[in-house]
Amino acid sequence: MTEIKLTKEELVKIKEVYKGIMSYASIGLFFRSGEIIGEIMARDVPREDFFNKMGEILKEKGWVEDVEFTEEYVKTKGSAEVHESNAPTCNMLRGIIRKIYEKYYGTIVNVEEEKCESKGDPYCLFVIKKMG
Repeated sequence: MTEIKLTKEELVKIKEVYKGIMSYASIGLFFRSGEIIGEIMARDVPREDFFNKMGEILKEKGWVEDVEFTEEYVKTKGSAEVHESNAPTCNMLRGIIRKIYEKYYGTIVNVEEEKCESKGDPYCLFVIKKMG
């Protein structure tokens, strides 16, 4: 499969353009884009050692520098989406994480970013809740 690479600066600038045009509606667009990416990333990963393999993929693809998966949360450092902001900014990563957990659990999950490095937190924290 052919891959493209964006720098963090390019990704942030693209997101700023969308936010300038769509305002807060762009958050849903970024989240949904992340879901598409996450679904493709996770589709061929076997259940055995699933979260370690997904962590390796996220790091290899440059989405995060470090990641910790548990049943209740995901903790990341160095997200590609981090930039100075008063609100959480990792909406694509939130969508990716959602699809990772939905593949693993086989049910719908909700993912909320409760802490974000963009707001000055020491890491990003995504809380996972099964819906089904």
